[in-house]
Amino acid sequence: MRTDKKRLPVSDDLFDGPSKSQLKRDANKLQDLGVRLAALRPKQLATLDLNEVLLKAIEDYNLLPNSNNALKRHAQFIGKRMRGQDYDALLAAVEELENPRTTTRPGTPRTTLGVTARACESLVAEPSTSEDAITQLIDQHPRLERQKLRQLVRNYFVAARKPDDAAAKRARTKLTTYLSQSLN
Repeated sequence: MRTDKKRLPVSDDLFDGPSKSQLKRDANKLQDLGVRLAALRPKQLATLDLNEVLLKAIEDYNLLPNSNNALKRHAQFIGKRMRGQDYDALLAAVEELENPRTTTRPGTPRTTLGVTARACESLVAEPSTSEDAITQLIDQHPRLERQKLRQLVRNYFVAARKPDDAAAKRARTKLTTYLSQSLN
């Protein structure tokens, strides 16, 4: 004996907002960022725009014993306190503070780019303006070889289109090396 059960039609109207899995991923991202914040020095934390409750939670995280459960619970608490913060801006600020090449001491002005770095930036800014940048650079520094510079810039733009970031980095390093040897 078979009874037919009526099935309710599944509608997209029932699913408003992000899924439970997406909410969990977002919460984990906030917790991970909170743990990264806890690894920063107090002077570095002072440069960030964080509210006092969050700063206190980060300070408490660093005082906890090395118990995995306690650290995990407190990371969840920090993640909850970070919900009102701008995640992308905070992540960019943390990455900048964690990068030892770009980090300056808090309260000190940033140094301007050197001659080589400025020249490299102008050359690789946009493919359509690279020829004008090459001409300007050669006018300022006649020791540079136009053909060599064109080749290095072209190699950079070809490598930048590839999915491999290492190729673009190598091409930019070659360009920077050539510029530093010729300009200095």
